[in-house]
Amino acid sequence: MKSSANILNIRRMPAVIIGAALLAAFASSGARAAGLADKVKAKGTLTYCSDLSVPPFLSLDSATMKPVGFDIDVGNAIAKAMGVTASYKNISFDGLIPALQAGQCDAIISALFDKPERRKVVDFVDYANVGNAIIVKADSALAVSSLGDLSGKKVAVERGSVNAQEVTAASDELVKQGKPAISIVALPKATDAIVQLLSGLADAFYGGTATEAAYNRQNPGKLKLAGPQMSTYFTGIATLKSHADLHEALAKAFETTLTDGSYDATVKTWSFESMAVGK
Repeated sequence: MKSSANILNIRRMPAVIIGAALLAAFASSGARAAGLADKVKAKGTLTYCSDLSVPPFLSLDSATMKPVGFDIDVGNAIAKAMGVTASYKNISFDGLIPALQAGQCDAIISALFDKPERRKVVDFVDYANVGNAIIVKADSALAVSSLGDLSGKKVAVERGSVNAQEVTAASDELVKQGKPAISIVALPKATDAIVQLLSGLADAFYGGTATEAAYNRQNPGKLKLAGPQMSTYFTGIATLKSHADLHEALAKAFETTLTDGSYDATVKTWSFESMAVGK
């Protein structure tokens, strides 16, 4: 009986009250459906997950402890084009995508290679084309023309990186051929790998050519390339596939930086002309 009375009461409600209730319900539903791009604009901050240990792409300034680097300048310019400010959460490289999935940030900017397997999980807005090579100490006699030349050598890599995957694949192939494997030393940060190399605990470091150049600018004569560039990849800002609206907003903002000159200015600041995109 109580249920029937409730139904009767609802039927007797003035149409204007019912209409207002329905409008409120729709408004509430719309608010819940607001995309991440709208939420970013509402809070005024675009939060990136970044591994701040890969100069000249990303690092912490030793004096100010603020993020600096090519990726930081790109990230700041894109945020500005969206009408917000950028903030950065320092996350180890192998934890970047898990951190994004856990909602610790809105997007990743961290010299992250745009690879097919990653595109299964995230979407990319590419902003650079980066090369990798074998890096050794300046006095090393090691010379390589392919990763296979590292048979029996100890090679430092950044944990979770594409470089680590490539060296592992090369080592597996060597073993199939009956040759000594590559001894792989996987470390949390690129800077850790360089320390390992310089301390004599590794024969080589497989990393970005820009990283080698940046280190030598600050520490002349310490490192060199042991051979030609082994691979090139686009690096991009990554967003979850469920956040297509933010991906589109970032892509539009990046296009703005290409047309307003801010991307070109960043490229010149870091001497990244050979890695620039959008030309």
